[in-house]
Amino acid sequence: MADDGMLLNFEIGPGPIKPQVKFTGGRWRDRKNAQRAARNPGSGSSRPRPSGDEVADEAPSAKRRRVEGDGSRHRDEAKSASKPSSGGFGSDDDVDTTPMKNQQKAQPSGRSSKQVVSRLFSYNPTQKTTVEEDEKEWTAPEATNAPLTSVANFGELTISSRLVDELAKMNLQRPTAIQKKVIPHMLTSSADAFVQAETGSGKTFSYLLPVLHRVLQLTGSAEGARIHRDSGIFAIVVAPTRELAKQTHTVLEQLIRPFPWLVSTAITGGESKKAEKARIRKGVNFLVATPGRLADHIDNTKALNMGTVRWLILDEGDRLMDLGFEEDLKKAIDALRKVPVAKTTEDGTSLGSLPDRRVTILCSATMKMNVQKLGEMSLADATFLAAEKGEDMPTEDLVHKAPAQLHQSYIIVPSKLRLVTLISYLRSVYSRRGRTMKAIIFMSCADTVDFHYDLLKKPPSADKPAASTKDSELIDKTVSQAAYITSAASPEVIIHRMHGSLSQPVRTATLKSFAASTQPSLLCTTDVSSRGLDIPSVDLVIEYDPAFSFADHIHRVGRTARAGRSGDSVLFLLPGTEEGYIELLKTSGPPTSQSYESVLQKGLMAKMEFPVETTAAPEDGQSYHDKAETLQLHIEQRLLTDSRLLELGRNGFRSHIRAYATHVREERVHFDITGLHLGHVAKSFGLREAPGGIGAGIERKAKKNTKARSSNNKDRPSERPARDIIKEKSMMLMSSAADEFNIG
Repeated sequence: MADDGMLLNFEIGPGPIKPQVKFTGGRWRDRKNAQRAARNPGSGSSRPRPSGDEVADEAPSAKRRRVEGDGSRHRDEAKSASKPSSGGFGSDDDVDTTPMKNQQKAQPSGRSSKQVVSRLFSYNPTQKTTVEEDEKEWTAPEATNAPLTSVANFGELTISSRLVDELAKMNLQRPTAIQKKVIPHMLTSSADAFVQAETGSGKTFSYLLPVLHRVLQLTGSAEGARIHRDSGIFAIVVAPTRELAKQTHTVLEQLIRPFPWLVSTAITGGESKKAEKARIRKGVNFLVATPGRLADHIDNTKALNMGTVRWLILDEGDRLMDLGFEEDLKKAIDALRKVPVAKTTEDGTSLGSLPDRRVTILCSATMKMNVQKLGEMSLADATFLAAEKGEDMPTEDLVHKAPAQLHQSYIIVPSKLRLVTLISYLRSVYSRRGRTMKAIIFMSCADTVDFHYDLLKKPPSADKPAASTKDSELIDKTVSQAAYITSAASPEVIIHRMHGSLSQPVRTATLKSFAASTQPSLLCTTDVSSRGLDIPSVDLVIEYDPAFSFADHIHRVGRTARAGRSGDSVLFLLPGTEEGYIELLKTSGPPTSQSYESVLQKGLMAKMEFPVETTAAPEDGQSYHDKAETLQLHIEQRLLTDSRLLELGRNGFRSHIRAYATHVREERVHFDITGLHLGHVAKSFGLREAPGGIGAGIERKAKKNTKARSSNNKDRPSERPARDIIKEKSMMLMSSAADEFNIG
C-alpha cells in the first residue's frame, strides 16, 4: 500500500496512565459522586461514602450510615448535628452517628464491631409542664361507686327474696347509690327513665333486678298460672358491642338460674343467624342484642313476636350513637310502636303485674347531642335518675367524673422514647409481687395492637404442643407468654390481644381467658373493650394512645376501680400541644405526674434478658440511658431480621398516624397532626425511618386538587409550599370517617 505521507505522533507524559474505574453497587447518588470525584481529583467536593470501618473516625454526616451486620436496606434520613430539629410533620429523624460507648459483640467476617445508634435522649422537643413527683404513697379516698353502708341488703328495696339469695351467692350484699334510685322507680312506675352513673356503679343490676322481680310476680298472680319460655319476650336489652351484650347475658343467666322456666338468649353479630332463629322460634323471655343483629331479625325472623315486650333498655346510649347505630335503633323503636301491647300471653295468662305500656330505659354517662337525639326518638316524659342529688336533666357539656378511688397519673414522653418507656413501665409494674395482677393497655387501632402483641410475646418454640381443646385452639394466636416485661417477682406474664378485626369466637375466648387468668396478665386492646366490661381484678389501665374523646377516656379508666375497689390509670402524652390535655384531665379528678426518666430508671434497674439474640445485648454496669438505647437498638435489629414483624411495625405506624387525625373536633387543639415528627414516631415502632403510604388516597386527592387549581389559575405557579400541602393532607384525614379506629 502506498505511503500517504501522514505522520502520527502520540506523546505520553511521564505520569502513569490513569486506569478506567467502573463503580458498582451502593446508591446511585454515591456512584455519581464517586465518578465525579474520579474525573476531578483535585476538587475534593464529592467523594464516595466511607466504609463501615471508617465511620468511627468521621465527623457526623447529614445521612445515616448503614449499620454493620444488620442487613438493613433502610436508612434514616437525618439532619446535620449542627442543626436543631424543626419537629414538623414529615420531618426526618435526627441522628447522632457517634458509636455506642459500650462495644457490642465481635461480628463474623472481620466486620466492625461498632454500632451506629440514633440517640434517644437528644433532639427531643422541650417539655413545658413541670413534673413534680410526690414521693408519698397515694391513699385512696372514700369510694364513690361502692355499695351503700346505710342499706342493710337488697331486701330493703322490696325485691324478691329468691333474687336476694342469688345476689348473696354472687357476693353482692348491699346496693349502690344508682341501684337504690333506679330499682324502686322501675318497681313502682311505668315511666321512661334516663339513667346516669359513673362506671363500675352497677347499672346492669339496677335495670335487670326490677324487670325480673315483676316478671316473677306473674307466677303467683293467678291460681295455676305459669310463665314459661313460650309466654313471649318481656324485655329487650340493646348493647353497643358484642362483648358487652354477652357480659349482660351472662349476668342475666346467673340471676335466673333458680328459675328454670325463664329463658334468656343473646343475639350478636359474628354468630350463626340460623341458630339464633331456632332459639327465638323455640321461645325466649329476655333478649340481649346488638343493634345491627336485632334490626336483621326484625326484618327476617317471623317468629320474633314483640307484642309482650314491656321494657326496651338502651345501654351505653352515647356509644350506640357514636358507632352509627341510629338507623338500626330507629327501626327497633318503630317496630315496637307499631305492635299493640298484648294484655295476655298466647295461652291466656294475664300480664297485669307488668307495666301497662312499653317502658324505655336509656343509660348513658354523658348527654351529648347524639344522646339527646336518641332520647327524643325513644323516651316520652322521662325521669332523670342519677346517683347524685338533683332531678334536673343533665346538660350537653356534662361529662361524668371517674370514681374518686381511681388514682390517675400521666407521663409526658417524647416520641422516640415511647416504646422503651412502655416496656420499662410494664417491667416496674410486674416487679412487685402481688401488686398488679391484671392490666389493660389501650391503643388507637388494631394494627398497633397486633404489632405490640407480637413484639412483646415470647417467640414460639418448635416443640410447642398442639391445642387440646376448642378454646385453646381459638386463643392460639391471641394469648401467649410475654417477654421483656417479666421479672424475678413475676417470671411469667400472660399477654392477650383483642380488637374488632378478630372473629367473634376468638374475641369471646380471649376475653374469657383474660378474666379467668390467675397469673399476672396484660390485655392489649382497642376501644372495643372500653365500654361496660366488668373484668375481675383489673388493677391498672394504661392509655398508651389517648382516647379519641374525653368521654371515651372516662370509660377506659372505668375498667378498674369498680364497685368500691381502688385502681390506677396512667396516660402517655407527647410534649407540646398534648400537654394541654392535662387541664381536661383535671376535670375528672386530680391527676399526678410521673417522669419518664424515673420510669426508665425503675424499669431498667433489674437485669433484662432479650428473647431473640441480636448484636445489641444488655451488659452489666450500663447506665439506664445506655440500657434504653441498647433495648431500642435490639428492637430495631430484630425487626430487620424478621420480615413479618417489620411489616406489622410499618402497618402499625401508618394506622397510628391516620388514627391520630380522628380525635373529636373539640379536642384536636391538643392533637395537632402537623406537629408530629414522623421520624421520631417511627422509632416508637422499632423502625429506622418513617415508611410511606400513610394516606395514598389522600395524596391522590391532594394532587388532583392541585392540578385543578393550576389549570384554573394559569398565572399562579403550579408548585405550592410543602407545609401547605401537609396541612391540606391533615385536614383531609381529619374530615374523613373515623369509625374504623373507634370500633377497633
